[in-house]
Amino acid sequence: MPPRKRDTDEISDITAPDFTPEQLADFREGVRLFNSARYWHAHEAWEAAWLPMGDGPSDDGEIFIRALIQLASGLHLKRVGRYKGARNQLRKAGDKFAVIPIYFMGLDTASLRVFTDFQARHFFDGDWVCRMEFQRDRWDGTSV
Repeated sequence: MPPRKRDTDEISDITAPDFTPEQLADFREGVRLFNSARYWHAHEAWEAAWLPMGDGPSDDGEIFIRALIQLASGLHLKRVGRYKGARNQLRKAGDKFAVIPIYFMGLDTASLRVFTDFQARHFFDGDWVCRMEFQRDRWDGTSV
């Protein structure tokens, strides 16, 4: 059973999820796939990290993982010409990124928010690529 989906107005303080080693591997794989512009596969990897999350307050970070899933899904849909679905996914992702701290889980989420907004507003030929770079050591102090 997937975790409870939080609404953006429920989030006041968000902490990084306490991932298992498998979830962390899926999260990192999602970043790698996203950076390779393999958006559908990134979506699948992040979903694998998201699905085992729980429903407690310590799982509020699920909203960030869901934003990544929706960003990747939106970019995939945009690429295949399903623009209505793409806009919907990108707008949902943007709403979620808006409640996430500027740096979260080692990623520059402010840049992700700007990129997501741009993608939701601009539909034209060509692929705009966004790379996720870890900005600092992992949130628990170990290297990424």
